[in-house]
Amino acid sequence: MKPERDILWTERTRAEFGDYARRGGVVVVPVASIEQHGEHLPVDTDCHTAEYVARTAARQVEEPVLVTPIVAYAISPHHMAFPGTITLRLETLGRVLTDICECIVAHGFERILFLNGHGGNREALGAIALELRHRLDRQIRAITWFDLVRPTMDALREGPGDDIGHSGELETSAMLYLDPEAVRAERYALVEGITDDPAPASAEKGARLMEDAAAAVAAALRDIAARPGRGIVGIERAR
Repeated sequence: MKPERDILWTERTRAEFGDYARRGGVVVVPVASIEQHGEHLPVDTDCHTAEYVARTAARQVEEPVLVTPIVAYAISPHHMAFPGTITLRLETLGRVLTDICECIVAHGFERILFLNGHGGNREALGAIALELRHRLDRQIRAITWFDLVRPTMDALREGPGDDIGHSGELETSAMLYLDPEAVRAERYALVEGITDDPAPASAEKGARLMEDAAAAVAAALRDIAARPGRGIVGIERAR
């Protein structure tokens, strides 16, 4: 596994980016959210998980990969009823990501992955990536990390649910693995604004969830690296 410093955009000097670009490097832009996570998890929970998966996946692949700083603010109007949430307008997020991609492309990169860690961003990031892929003629994709590990989530989940949930068993497990001191276990409660009971959470479940997610994203990065960076195909005429 590569050292973490080798995959961080912020650790490069200006003299180093050209080599990454010439070798077909993939740039990962993690996107998450600052939003309420019940009474026991911090508002940056989605940032913790998305950043960990992005960095760990990048370290696992042989191809050159750089991970940018996380875009922490995104689409969370449905959490604004609870304190701590900060949300962006859709057009604001689109402009931010467009500016980021145009800068990355200007430095010679042809492959960009938005790695999403928040369910409310799925549709927005998919649409933004589609538009930028064709406008910039570059390989620009969007993936939500927990969409890649549904069998793992099904195997780990003791309580109800069919997705990652919100501040319940699986997200709490992830945080117990990544940053246990941030989890206020004494405040576990099935309160308004979360989807399921956090009580069955464990660091062991979180470890498997995070590591399986990183492995799945690493596979996606290898696939992106193997695809052409330009010459993006749309709908082709039937012959």
